[in-house]
Amino acid sequence: MSDIVAKVYRGEREEAVHYGTIVVVDKDGNLTHCVGDPNFFVFTRSSAKPFQIIPLVESGAADKYGFSPRQLAVICGSHAGTDEHREVVQANLEAAGNSVENLKCGSHLPIYMTLSGEYPKHNEHLDSVRNNCSGKHSGFLALAKYLGTDVAEYLNPKSKPQQLVLDTVADVYGCSKEKIVLATDGCSAPNFGMPLVHTAIAYMKLATGQSEGKTKPETLKRVRDAMVAYPEMVSGEGRFDLALSRTFPGNIVCKVGAEAIEGIGFADPPIGIGVKIHDGNQRALYPVCIEILRQLGILTDIEKAEHLKSFHEAEIRNHMKILTGRVKAEFRLKKV
Repeated sequence: MSDIVAKVYRGEREEAVHYGTIVVVDKDGNLTHCVGDPNFFVFTRSSAKPFQIIPLVESGAADKYGFSPRQLAVICGSHAGTDEHREVVQANLEAAGNSVENLKCGSHLPIYMTLSGEYPKHNEHLDSVRNNCSGKHSGFLALAKYLGTDVAEYLNPKSKPQQLVLDTVADVYGCSKEKIVLATDGCSAPNFGMPLVHTAIAYMKLATGQSEGKTKPETLKRVRDAMVAYPEMVSGEGRFDLALSRTFPGNIVCKVGAEAIEGIGFADPPIGIGVKIHDGNQRALYPVCIEILRQLGILTDIEKAEHLKSFHEAEIRNHMKILTGRVKAEFRLKKV
């Protein structure tokens, strides 16, 4: 039986509901709170990006090509496609001797334009470097070049770079490679399906910099520190992950994924959180994440959390900008 985690109101009357699953783990990876089944199957989508970068760091490729924390952060992110984001991704490509032509992520209207309602004036929607996943792809290409493999095959699940990524994801998420379901992400890269609890575990490890497996703790700390130092490279203005990072500076790592999945990790208290809205609708995800933090006692006064206010009870407005309804999180965390 699925659990309702958010309701949509038109005026004061309920019009629609969103079902979801929530998992919270402690510093030892033990389940502490949940809504629904912690083993609910999900695809990690872009929430896996901070872990897909790990082979780039541990192989020595990131150091060979002189990637700065800012450059590492954009590899971890789903950036907004601004001129600044484009510049950093372009620098990543050039540092490893790759080019725009090597990218296989495709192109779309940049996120910043979607949010602002802008229309492309210079074919920005045809520029693959502005794709929100181009940072990750620049990292994959750099790893392929460093390993001496065919860069044209950098997304092949059987290629050496992607096998290293799969091994790393299995290690950090704490899910055996044999149990991970491989599929293709929206940007054409391999993606990973597994129980949601593993997302919470992975984000706890990332936030705390701890690892009992093959992944080095210092690698997790390096990735975390890059994300913490440059959250605008991981996300972008007007977006939830950046708002969360600005609300808890230096203490949080977070990453959204398509179809409404979110991974969140805190250093203090040392916890990991995984959230999935079953119907994939992003509008319910952000109010639910904020309510989780409120119920855990991490966010005590939403009125003082300036960056998160607009995401708390997400307004629904029509084409005349008239307020027609709101999305409200409505659930109770179950303590395990």
